[in-house]
This record gives sequence, C-alpha cells and structure tokens, in this order.
Amino acid sequence: MKKILSLLLCFVLAAGCVSALASCSGNDKLVVYTEAGFAPFEYIKDGEIVGVDVEIMQLVAEKLGKKLVMENVEFDKIVDAVEKGTLTNVGAAGLSITDERKEKVAFSKEYYTANLYVIYKKDAAATYESTTTDNVTGVYWDSLKGKTIAVQNGTTSDLFLSDELDSGTLKDSGAKKTGFSLLASALSDIGLNSDVLIIDELPAKKLVEGKDDLTCAPLYWKGEDGEADEAACDTYAICVTKGETEILNAINEVLDELGKEGIEALINKHLGIQ
Repeated sequence: MKKILSLLLCFVLAAGCVSALASCSGNDKLVVYTEAGFAPFEYIKDGEIVGVDVEIMQLVAEKLGKKLVMENVEFDKIVDAVEKGTLTNVGAAGLSITDERKEKVAFSKEYYTANLYVIYKKDAAATYESTTTDNVTGVYWDSLKGKTIAVQNGTTSDLFLSDELDSGTLKDSGAKKTGFSLLASALSDIGLNSDVLIIDELPAKKLVEGKDDLTCAPLYWKGEDGEADEAACDTYAICVTKGETEILNAINEVLDELGKEGIEALINKHLGIQ
C-alpha cells in the first residue's frame, strides 16, 4: 500500500513539475505583440520588425534580463491577446488609452501625442483642404460628408470616426466607414472604393512619401462661437496584462529614462532625420 501511495505521489509531483514548466516556458523571453505597418513606430526593414516601439521594448527586455521577441499580428487582436496573457503580456503598437481598453489591460505612462491626419488624392485637394484658425492647411470633418472613409480596424482613428458617424459631424451625412486590417491595403484603396484614409500624423506622412498622387493634412473640428478650431489627436501608451506589475514598472522606468527628448530622437532616427 505504501508503495502504491509512493508511486501516486511521484506521479502527482511529476505532473506538477510538467505543469510548472509549461506555465513558465518562455520566462527568458519578453513576447510583445505589434502590427508592423505603422512607421516610424513599428515597420519591417530587411525582414525584421524595427521602429521606435521596438527600441523602447528592447530597453525594457534588457532591464528585465529577457530576450525581446516581437510578433507581428493584426492590430485589432492585440489588446484581447494581452488581456488573456497566455501568448503575450505586452502590446506596443502606437496604442491609445481608451475607457474600453482600460477595462481589459493596464497601460504605461503616455509617451507620444499625435494629430490625426487625412490622406487623399492630390487632385482632390480642393474638396478637402481649408485654412484653419492656426493658419495651417487642414481638413475639417465637414468636408468628409458623403465620403467613404478608410481606417485601420481597432485604431483610434476607427473610434473617432465611429463617434462622428454615430453622433457627430458626419451623422446622417451619407458618409460611411470601411475598415482594413492592414494599412497598406487601406492606402491602396484610396481612389478605388475609398475616398480618404484617416491615420496618425507620422505614419500618414511616411505612407505618402514618394507617392506622386497622394497627400495628407491634419484633421480638425471647426470651432464654435468664435472658438479656435480643434485638432483631432490621440496619445500613445504601451498595454500590459493586468497584474504584470514588474513588466509595467520596467516600461515606465524606460519611458522616464528616455524622456521626451529620447523619444523624439528615436522618432527622428526612424524617420531618417539625423
């Protein structure tokens, strides 16, 4: 009887060890989900994922004593994957903090604020462009009435546009949204099924670079009762599985160490500005 109990105990202990090893597999790695079509923050170069967020997370991995592994996935799957925390504990992809996302994941400190931009055909500039109260060439939401507007699924641009269509400037205007998983697909659709693409400033400028037929400008709401026009903007942070305090603290420490100047230096590096 004692022999049987002993064998059973060994079996249970062995199973426990296997379980522990399985749950801790990859403990020497920091797996980060991103969507590598968002230059200069994450993009593909020579077959590798590079960019501002990659460099930030490399510093975090070094601080934690882990090897960084960047995984390229669809943008709108990142937050849900981080919430589950089984395949990844971190999402770094130019993510903005929203109330809906905060219910699922924890966020780092904010590290960059970007204006939303509209990409459109150059020969349609007169349709969209106006001079704003801060004396720049911008695009008002009003000029998008009746248009088919492309966005990347799950992005802040997607959320902004949904609000405008539901209860804002574009409500009952005939405007409609078309969503894409990949920015490259959304960009190539302009002038075909879509009229414009809304995206953040730096990726917008990068996407139209070298394109003879495309241009971009910042997106604005018109001021009311003499108030100045308001630029549409969002702020980036890195999302972490709730409860992963060590990772979150390391990210915040790296962001503090880099500071505004350090982040700007990384942006300039990946924009080719030395």
